[in-house]
Order: sequence, then C-alpha cells, then structure tokens
Amino acid sequence: MSILLLFARHRSLSSSQICGLLRLPASTVHRHLQTLLQSGFLVESQIMGRYSAGPEVVRLADNYRKEALAQGAVAQRLEQLSRETGELAAFLVQSGDEALCVESVESEHILSCSYAAGRSRPLLHGASARAILASLPQEEAEAILASHFLLREEEAAIRADLAAIRERGYATSSGALAPGIWGVSAPVLTADKNLAGVVTTMVPLERAPEDARDGFIEHTCRAAAELGQVAVPA
Repeated sequence: MSILLLFARHRSLSSSQICGLLRLPASTVHRHLQTLLQSGFLVESQIMGRYSAGPEVVRLADNYRKEALAQGAVAQRLEQLSRETGELAAFLVQSGDEALCVESVESEHILSCSYAAGRSRPLLHGASARAILASLPQEEAEAILASHFLLREEEAAIRADLAAIRERGYATSSGALAPGIWGVSAPVLTADKNLAGVVTTMVPLERAPEDARDGFIEHTCRAAAELGQVAVPA
C-alpha cells in the first residue's frame, strides 16, 4: 500500500526512488512491484526502468465517485450548482496535508476555470484549503500549520482568516490558485459535525465583481448544506 500510495503524488518512479522514499530494501520493493504490475495497479512507464499508475486505479476512482460520494449525489449536486452559477463547481476532500479535488463540473463559458479531479494543493492557501483547515479539529489544524514553518506575521493572518471562516461558514479567495480567479468554498458537515469535504465555486474575476459575489456564496453554501444531509462519508 505504501508503494501504491506514492503514485498518488508522483507521475512515475524508478525502483531505486521507491527504495529511497520508503527506506525499503531493493528485494522487497522488486517483489511488491511485480505483484502490483500483475494486478494492473501499476504499469511500466514509457521511460525504461520507471513505473506509473495502472488501469485498475482508474476503475477504483470511478467506483469511488459512483459509490462512496453518496452514490452519485455529489456529482448531481455539483451539476446543479454549475447550472445555477454558470461557473465551475468542485468537491474537494482532505488528503493528508492537501486539499484533493475528487469531482468537478466545468463551466460552459469559453473563458472558464479548470480544476480536474485528482488535482491537489497544500492545505494552506485558497478558499478550499482554508475552508478545510477551518473545519478540522484544532489539534489537527495546528499540526498542519506547524508543518509549514510560517513566519509569525503570516501565521497570525492565517489564524485570523480561519476564525472569520468559522464564524461566517465559508471561505473566499482571490488569485490564490491562479491570477484572475475568485473562489468561494463551504464545508460539507455530516450530522455529527464531521468534515466530509468542501463545495467550491471558481469564477474568473471579470465575472465576479463585488456586487455579484453574494449570489455565488449563497448558491455554494446551499449546495454544501444539502450535501451534508445525504450520506457523504467523512
């Protein structure tokens, strides 16, 4: 499993790189690589001596979207949100110290945002990351902040933002992921207040003037609240 998980963050690896990353002997890595190759979870890369994720991973991802994400309810609600706003709608979850996109519906505009399933970013900057951070247990959020070795002023600003997000129930950002992009994210909380993920709307700044943002916020928060009522796993 440790070997397979490496390929969630690396497009391809050699056996020697795997040995170094996991501190495992070459014989052990070779044995497990053969099992993963035979089962289809890994394939030999086009570059000699390297390996990459295999076709069975695609099947797992497809089943995750269809079954684990409330049996398709997440995708359906994102499609509705995208129709309501005319913009990109996405669902992201915490994956270790990153925010991972697991489902998205893109806008039909020629000029639009793109954030495909499988993309991830550190849990630090951007509306999605901040909405997740603000919703985590305090001890876990503290550990993630500590891992970034922030300057005192930057850490204080982030803590103030997280407190504001908890109070209002959503996070916004402008230009955090890419220049010219505004976003809003709202946490999806289960009945027992556990974080299942966040719903995010991303909009080019030219279509997100100050007087239009309340509408994007309202639609995004409503989608998150409705998904919290269905069986989205935390």
